[in-house]
Amino acid sequence: MSWAGLTTLFLAVSGVYGSRLDISSFQECKSRQNLSSTALQDLLQTVPDADRIRESVRYYTNGSHLPGQGLQQALWTKELWDAIGLPNTSVKSYSANLTFPKEHRVALLDTAREEDPVVYEAPLIEDNPPKAGDGQPSFIPAFFACAGVGNITAQYIFANYGTQEDYDDLVRANVNITGKIAVVKSTYESAVLKKYNLPYHRARQEAVAIQMGLAGMLIYPDPQMDDDIIVENGYQPFPDGPARPPSLIERGSVGKCTSDQIPAIPISYADAIPILRALKGHGPLATDFNDRWQGGGLTSHGVTYNVGPSPENVVLNVINNPQNQAGSVHDVIGTIPGCAFPDEVIILGNHRDAWGPGAGDGNSGSAALNEVARSLATALKNGWQPLRTIILASWEGEEVGQIGSRPWMSENNSQMNSSLAAYLNVVVAGAGTKFHAQGSPLLAQAMHNATGQVQAPSTEQTVLEAWGNELGLGSGGDSMVFLEYAYSVVDFGFSRGPKDPVFPYHSLFDTYSWMEQYGDIGFAHHVATTKIWLQLVTSLANEAILPYRVQGYASVLQDGLESLSSIANLSAHLDLTSLKAVIEDFAPASAKFDAYSDSLADQVQQQPVDDSLLAQVRSVNHIYTNFERLLGDPDLPGGDANYHLIIGPAPYYFQTNAFPGLRTAIAAENWTLAATYRDKIVNQLSRAVTFLG
Repeated sequence: MSWAGLTTLFLAVSGVYGSRLDISSFQECKSRQNLSSTALQDLLQTVPDADRIRESVRYYTNGSHLPGQGLQQALWTKELWDAIGLPNTSVKSYSANLTFPKEHRVALLDTAREEDPVVYEAPLIEDNPPKAGDGQPSFIPAFFACAGVGNITAQYIFANYGTQEDYDDLVRANVNITGKIAVVKSTYESAVLKKYNLPYHRARQEAVAIQMGLAGMLIYPDPQMDDDIIVENGYQPFPDGPARPPSLIERGSVGKCTSDQIPAIPISYADAIPILRALKGHGPLATDFNDRWQGGGLTSHGVTYNVGPSPENVVLNVINNPQNQAGSVHDVIGTIPGCAFPDEVIILGNHRDAWGPGAGDGNSGSAALNEVARSLATALKNGWQPLRTIILASWEGEEVGQIGSRPWMSENNSQMNSSLAAYLNVVVAGAGTKFHAQGSPLLAQAMHNATGQVQAPSTEQTVLEAWGNELGLGSGGDSMVFLEYAYSVVDFGFSRGPKDPVFPYHSLFDTYSWMEQYGDIGFAHHVATTKIWLQLVTSLANEAILPYRVQGYASVLQDGLESLSSIANLSAHLDLTSLKAVIEDFAPASAKFDAYSDSLADQVQQQPVDDSLLAQVRSVNHIYTNFERLLGDPDLPGGDANYHLIIGPAPYYFQTNAFPGLRTAIAAENWTLAATYRDKIVNQLSRAVTFLG
C-alpha cells in the first residue's frame, strides 16, 4: 500500500484528531485478536532465528553497497519481506547527488631530496581487502564524502582530535596552524572526548578546521581508543586476532557538500606512523598539554606526538578529486495497518548502505530488521493485528546525510505531523557485548520494559540488568532525521565493550568473517536486539494508551539546569531564574499527567470501554504523541539539525547534554544568543506545561 493509500485509510477510519473513533470499531478490532498478550510475547521471543540473521548479513556484505549502489539489495529485501508475508511492501526511490572515489593521494614529501621527494605514499586501501561476490561491485578505496576538492601541498601539524579546544591549545602555545594540513585522531568511540563531554563527529572536525584556517585534514584511528586490545598486549590484529589491523581506514562523510569544504582524507594508523614520526623534535610534545592530549597509542612505533609544524621542506601532498554523479537511492517500506488507531504510527528503521562490507554498521541492524519483519508476519498469520499502524523502513543513504530517509520524511511530514508516535532505530544490532540506547526521555520507560523482558546473551541477567537503564540523550543513524522534526526517537543495539574485540568501523574489515569470528559469535546479540525491537514495537502498537512517561523529561531538564549552573561565572552573564522556574513547574505537571494516564489505563483494563473512555484514551495518546513537537525551535523549520531545543543531533556512539543550542551560545560567550535560547526554551516548556493540562 502506498503512503497516499495509507493516508486515505487513516482518514476513512478515524479522520483527523478530535473526531470520534466509533466504539464498535474499537471493540471489533480487539475481538479479532486471536493471540493473547502472553501468547504474542511468547511467539515473538521464539521466532527470531540466528541462522536467518546470518543469511541476511552474509547477503548484504557480499559486495560494495555505497549510497547509490543499493537497488539490487532493495529489491532483494522487498522480495524477502513479500515472501515472509509482510503486507504492503514497496520500493521508494529518490534522486540524489552521489559521490564515489576517483583521484586521491596522501604523500609525505621531503622537498630537499632532489631525485625523489616521496618519503611515503599512503595506499588508501586496506591490506588484503575482501573480494566482492560474483556480479557484485568491488569494495572501494578510502575517501571522505563531501570533503573539499583540491590538490594541496603544505606543512602539517598534529592537532590531537581536531576539536576547537585542541586548536585553541595550539594557538596558545604559539603553534602556527594557519594554512597547514592537520593530522588528527578519529573521534569514533573516544573515551577521552566522552570524558570531557565533547561529542565530535568528523563533520564537526572538518567545520572547525575550516574555521581555524587549516588547508586540509587527515584523520586516522589511533590505537589509543582500543583499550587493552592492542598488539603491545599480545593481541594479534584481525584476521589473526581481535586487535585493530594497522591498515584499517575509517571512511565516512565530513558534512554537507558545500564549496567552502577543505580537502580531507582518511588514513590508517600505519599511514600515520611515518607522517607523525617526521614531526619528531618539531614543536611542543602532546605531553606538554592538558589531559585531553595524553595517551597516544603509537609511541611503541617511534611516534613522539610532537605537534609541529613540520619543517618547511617536509610537507604533505593531499589530492582529493572524487567522482560526483547523479543517481538514486532506494528505500524499502512495509506497512502493517492498525485496526483501532490507524492514524497513530510507529516506525522501525535501519540503513542498508555501508562504507565497506558493513557487517556491523549497519547490516547487523538490517538483518535484525528482517527478522523483526518475519516475526511480525508470523504473528499476523497467527491472528494478531496491532492497534496502531507499524511501518518498517529499510533506508539507503544514511552514510552521506540520510539521503534516503530525509526526502521520505519531508514528503510525508504533513501526514506524520500529528500521527507519528515514535521512531525506533537500530544501526548496530550486534558488534560487541555492550548495550547502548539513546533517544527521547519520553521512551525511557518503554525501553526499560522491553529490555527487562529479554535475556542478555551469555549471562543470567536481563538486558535491562546488564545495561543499567541509562537511556542517554541522543539519536543515531536515520533517527537524527526524525529528531530534527522533534519526533520521539530511540536508537539502540549492542556495540563494543572495553574488553571486546576492536570493531572495524567503516572499514573493509567490517566483514561477515569478522562478525562470525569476533563481533558476535553465534549472532546471539543480533537475536537479543531483534527481541528487544519486537518487545518495544508491540508494546507501543498494542497498548490502548501509549506506555510513555513525560516525567522522563523532568530529571533530564533538572540535570541540564544543574550542569549549566555549574559553569564558572555564568550568572554574571546569563540569568537562569526563569528557566529554573519553568522546570520546577514542569515536574509536578508531568507527574500529574502520567498519573492520570496510569489511572486511565487501569480503567481500560478493568471495565468495558465506552465512547467516553475511548475519547479520553485518544486525548491522552494525542498529548503523548505531540508533546515532543513542543520542544522544537519556533524560529526554525522542522528538518533543521538544530531544531530540537533539548536534544542535539549525534551519532549512535555519542550521547549529548540537554540544551545544545544554549550550550553552544554559552561556549562562544555570545550572551545575546544565549539569552534568546534561554527564552525560547522557557516559552516552549511553558507551552508544554499548559499542554499537559
